[in-house]
Amino acid sequence: MIMNQHFAGQFINRDRELKYLNSRYESGRPEFIIIYGRRRIGKTRLITEFLNGKTGIYFLSLDYSESENIRLLQQQMGDLLGDDSFTKMRIAGFEELFSEFFRWRQEEGRVVFVIDEFPYLIKLNRGIPSLFQRIWDLFLSGQNVMLLLSGSAIGMMETEVLGYGSPLYGRRSGQWRLDKLDFEHLRVFFPEYSVDDLVRVYGCTDSIPEYLLKFSPDIDFWENLRTNFLSKGSFLYEDANILLREEFREPRNYMFILKTIAEGNRKLSEIANVTKIDKGALSRYLHNLMRVGIIDAELPAPPTGTKKSKRLLYKIKDNYFKFYFRFVLPNKNNIEAEIDITPKIRRDYNQYLGFVFEELIRDLIRQGKLDIGFLPDDCGAWWYRGDEIGIAATVSDADGSGQIFLGEVKWSDLTERDAARLLNDLQRKSDLVRWHNDTRREHYGIFARRIEGKDALRRDCVYAFDLRDVDPVLKMR
Repeated sequence: MIMNQHFAGQFINRDRELKYLNSRYESGRPEFIIIYGRRRIGKTRLITEFLNGKTGIYFLSLDYSESENIRLLQQQMGDLLGDDSFTKMRIAGFEELFSEFFRWRQEEGRVVFVIDEFPYLIKLNRGIPSLFQRIWDLFLSGQNVMLLLSGSAIGMMETEVLGYGSPLYGRRSGQWRLDKLDFEHLRVFFPEYSVDDLVRVYGCTDSIPEYLLKFSPDIDFWENLRTNFLSKGSFLYEDANILLREEFREPRNYMFILKTIAEGNRKLSEIANVTKIDKGALSRYLHNLMRVGIIDAELPAPPTGTKKSKRLLYKIKDNYFKFYFRFVLPNKNNIEAEIDITPKIRRDYNQYLGFVFEELIRDLIRQGKLDIGFLPDDCGAWWYRGDEIGIAATVSDADGSGQIFLGEVKWSDLTERDAARLLNDLQRKSDLVRWHNDTRREHYGIFARRIEGKDALRRDCVYAFDLRDVDPVLKMR
């Protein structure tokens, strides 16, 4: 059930994607476009919005019979042609189907063919990419058409459709990987929520459109969490399992790896010790998780010159999976027994949000939505031995020097004295960050939920931000 009914029919924050698709539609050339991205991200909604008012076919592939897919697509082609006789023809396969369609079609206007969940066809017939290569080469590339293949199985889309070894490689005229919504668009879904609550929503939904629609703007965050995550049978309670099963052949191993990372084991050696998976196989699993955007691997920013592999740390990047493996999976027995664990999560959620808020601030800095004095080339965390800095952002100047911003992020309320102490500590640690030390210009900053007396802290190259400074970002949409 979609709870956020007020926004279920709206189309939000896909202007760039629509502009891209429409520009390709209006190019006057045959176009072969690939759209892909994780499930629940809004691909189908984007495509149907794009098709609105255009002559075309939207076909959702089925995963149980190639002949049934051919029959259903033939039926839709017959509807577009306005001729029942086309539907009644005996068709041997996709190649004959497209050939006959253009033999029957009289109009010269542009036509769009969308085949959604294209990986389903590949699972039914591994020769489908070669077949569609022939269809494009023989029938579509010389017509006034736009062919759009879409899929949610990112691994399969990248290897079987986009990869160098795919028969379709070199045929496409463009591709677009659809990403989650930007943080500032959460305000559209929850106009009455405080910025604090929007960060809380972001911390468990990762601003995935379908997840946001499960939350109701008319009830508070904690009730939304209990209803949608912490109740047996709810959509978000099981979706992590479903997504991993749909994407990977060995979902149990991926579950174990994600659980291990969520417990704080972030080095390759630590993950291997807990899971007992051979490091070679483990590296492949981790690569696959990175490819689909569930995890990320990070090095200190800026780099220190130490051997990279020794300092590489893995983290769960997707906040939905991060929340699931931190709070839902460890409490499954209680949830199955209908024991309300919301009070338990309330006690620990602020600590968890510290990591979420830190990454959110990095994203806003990368996007230029929080002013730190310059737009960085690189922005991440820094660590060396026992010292850590939450944000280290750099930009190199043309004369060989550069600027560096060092910041700390706290999901808490700080007094002016607390913030001043953090700034002093940052200045102490700055000498340890080896990057253009003799020529760089240094900037410092503190980010927190609330900062008392933040204006008194601000001076040349020193910044103080709290949620009151993030609130204008939410109005940038």
